[in-house]
Amino acid sequence: MRERSAFFAACCIAATALSVLLAACDSSESRAQEAYGEYQAAVAAGDLPAARRALGALVSVKDDDAKIWQELGKIQLQLNDNEGAYSSFTRAHELDRTNVETLAALTQLALLSGNPENAEEHAKQLELVSPAHPAVKLAYGYLFLQRQEFDQADAQADALLQTLPYEPGAKLLKARILLGRKEPEKAIALLQDQVRVQPQDSGSWKALMLLGELQNDWKTVGQAATRLRELNPEDQELPVTMIEAALRTRDFAEALRVSEPLLAPDAPPSRVGTVLKLWAKLWKTPEAIVEARRLAKSASDPQRLAYATFFNEVGRPDDAIALIGSKPRLPISKSNMSVNSVIATSLAMQGDRVQAARLFNQILSQEPDHVYALRGRIALAIATGNAKTAIHDAQRLVSVEPNSASDRLFLARAYAAAGESREVERTLWDAFHEIPGDFDAYEALRAWVKKTGDSAALSDLDDDFKHQRDVVLSREFI
Repeated sequence: MRERSAFFAACCIAATALSVLLAACDSSESRAQEAYGEYQAAVAAGDLPAARRALGALVSVKDDDAKIWQELGKIQLQLNDNEGAYSSFTRAHELDRTNVETLAALTQLALLSGNPENAEEHAKQLELVSPAHPAVKLAYGYLFLQRQEFDQADAQADALLQTLPYEPGAKLLKARILLGRKEPEKAIALLQDQVRVQPQDSGSWKALMLLGELQNDWKTVGQAATRLRELNPEDQELPVTMIEAALRTRDFAEALRVSEPLLAPDAPPSRVGTVLKLWAKLWKTPEAIVEARRLAKSASDPQRLAYATFFNEVGRPDDAIALIGSKPRLPISKSNMSVNSVIATSLAMQGDRVQAARLFNQILSQEPDHVYALRGRIALAIATGNAKTAIHDAQRLVSVEPNSASDRLFLARAYAAAGESREVERTLWDAFHEIPGDFDAYEALRAWVKKTGDSAALSDLDDDFKHQRDVVLSREFI
């Protein structure tokens, strides 16, 4: 049987019926009884949000039962509500200061939130009530790791692995130590060995996926994401990662296979847009256009806008017009601004710049922050030599979408059109620092630095980016 770390158990425990004495709810408090019944029904139906609501109602009536608070914390963890879970486990600890599971969960959550002081305090309390608990060594190991005391962290991991050779938490800690020592290849090898022995270890698969991305090893990313999807078929983000990995390894048949369910006529338009954005960025072959045309034929009306946007992005405005038409939807209103923006973009690309500009202006006069219209008018302004308008709109776009690397690069393009090279450089550096770990921001800045011929600056930039990615991975690994 696979051994599991109690330190990580709180994240993995499925919501089950409360282990609370029925007498605790068998009282005159009818609201408590009703809430407990709703909780049981929600658990039986697998409805975690409903279970969380029911337990929230229960603790509002019965605030002094540690087990109820503990169960609420477990469910909040499964719903990725770490802040709420920490609050619930804290209340459970106030009511029962010797509960090992509660202390282990608090230790982990403190580490996840980047609060090593609280994590150390909880680990010391846990050590008092359960000195041999795996969470103690793991907690201290991660604390040493955060302080970059790699030898001490390694000693904690090794001590735990002596008794639990394939303990997932300890293996992840060892992988993080290797990453901290700038040995990502050894970390990957360690995790690959772990998943061969423990194929259900989702934490190690996720770590492999993240490390593969760090190393630009998209084959490993795809393998890990595929396995994670098998372990957790409800995760809606993994297929997107699988598509990106397939596209980056030029396995276009696999990318299409994974994409099709996400592009079904009943799929959310936002998800269709996410997939097609990846296609536009990474699948630059005529086959992609053919497949998009085929799938667009059965697209729902809300999805057509995503396909039209894709066609514009890959330089096929005629396909976009064929899909949504060339006639503006008048009068302009909030409900039709997006489709009008896409129509205007298509018209501009076809050469009808006067009508396109008129349409963009009408939209932005009513909604100055409309991102589709801003992007379209920026591109049009650059194409027509109106750099001042392009810069103004691009600055506004970045203020609306500060975490969008592509929009930061749009601003850099606008400055370049105006011949303001110093502003281009500043914008690229801002994007690099303010969106840490983003490949697009890094690659654009790297291309700029490379043109200067400064090999030392280029090497420093590469090192800085590796450090950024390491920080991002550190948050995911714990």
